[in-house]
Amino acid sequence: MIKQFLLRTFPIKIISMSILFLVTLTSCDDENNLLVTEKEIKTSNSRFELSLKIDPDIVYSNSSTKLITSIKRLVPKDSLGVDPHQRDSQGDQYMRCKMNAIGGALEQHSPVWDYLYNGVTYYDQNYSKVFIADTANSVWEGLAFFIPSSPLKDTGHISAIFDGMNLTLPIKLVPTP
Repeated sequence: MIKQFLLRTFPIKIISMSILFLVTLTSCDDENNLLVTEKEIKTSNSRFELSLKIDPDIVYSNSSTKLITSIKRLVPKDSLGVDPHQRDSQGDQYMRCKMNAIGGALEQHSPVWDYLYNGVTYYDQNYSKVFIADTANSVWEGLAFFIPSSPLKDTGHISAIFDGMNLTLPIKLVPTP
């Protein structure tokens, strides 16, 4: 009964093409992760976990790529021992994370480090202020964009440094077609 209904409602060709499409779709697998453009690395010490993520890992000369730096507190602040905080130009205490790039520049979208020298406030674009709660498992994320510079190299690198930990990820730089 259902078979007769389907055959009257949908011609055989449409049913055949649909089945073929579904079989083809389910049989395709990205074994080499060619469609995965995100790269992430992590490291940790006894106090924090630092991760660096880029998406995509291939950048054309006329585009940019997103960089997310994450810091996860592994222990409560009161059990850190040495306090990693420093004071900014207003006297507030913050931790800071250094982010750098080779083969391009980083455009920061997180609050950057500022300091007072001889009564003048200076801003350091390589350092982000880290706002992280005092409890264990609290996470801070910093956002930046990598913009390739000219002349274009084959590969660039993005790095993050925090609390004695260093991470770096390569980025493939491609001329715009």
